[in-house]
Amino acid sequence: MKILICTDGSPTAEMSSTLVAKMGLTANAEISFLGVSEHEDDQSQLVGSMDRMRASLGEMNTDWRTCLRKGSPVEQILAETQENAYDLVVVGWRDDRRLPLLRLGSTAAKLARRIQTHLLVVRKLARVPQKVLFCTSAESPAASTLTQGGRLIASLNAQVSLLHVIPQVAPSGDLVDTAEMAIQHSTREGKHLQNGTEQLRQAGVQGDITPRLRHGLVVDEVLAEQQEGHYDLLVLGAHHQPGQNRWMGILLDDVTDQLLNRAPCSVLIV
Repeated sequence: MKILICTDGSPTAEMSSTLVAKMGLTANAEISFLGVSEHEDDQSQLVGSMDRMRASLGEMNTDWRTCLRKGSPVEQILAETQENAYDLVVVGWRDDRRLPLLRLGSTAAKLARRIQTHLLVVRKLARVPQKVLFCTSAESPAASTLTQGGRLIASLNAQVSLLHVIPQVAPSGDLVDTAEMAIQHSTREGKHLQNGTEQLRQAGVQGDITPRLRHGLVVDEVLAEQQEGHYDLLVLGAHHQPGQNRWMGILLDDVTDQLLNRAPCSVLIV
């Protein structure tokens, strides 16, 4: 696996390497550290930041490299991923409420819309992730989300919840309240949750997997589930899907943007 860990020199960005290590992603990985500054004078600070990030990974049985770029963080990260293929890009989240329109969170959101590989956005790191929330639709791209995301979190042995949100309340005669009922009645959503559980197992997930079903607005229900379950990591599907129509892409962009801005935990987009 080839991993790109990015830093702007901030303590928040440096947490990124810590989470990579805690997720067990460094084994047999090729790690690159990318420092991006908008001014030449900041580059010495970035070198120190990358040294600390490398140290936080401990003794790595892996190859690693460092590189510096100057310019817009989004454009420089995208340029690096275009010049060198990566399996995962990792960035930190800095939520500066005094400058809500300029916070680093906007960098993560822009990357999520445009990047062509998996993206891990790190925030509020406190421990090895013990609870992971997968959010999945009942559409065909969900299989890739479950397979790729399952592989990336497999070494955690975490408790996993597989959430599907029904965005509109069904007619009263067809309403299924819980995941257990949906699976028992073999509804479309129940079959999806059951298949999703099997896909996560096939991807290597060893911990408990709990199907979850909620009704309402997608963003509100995902955030409510996160708050109630106190999850450490949120896993979402990527924006770009082959053959996806433009309107659906806009809707997914909006959902991901809102979750990136409002979720209190790290977010993995696959």
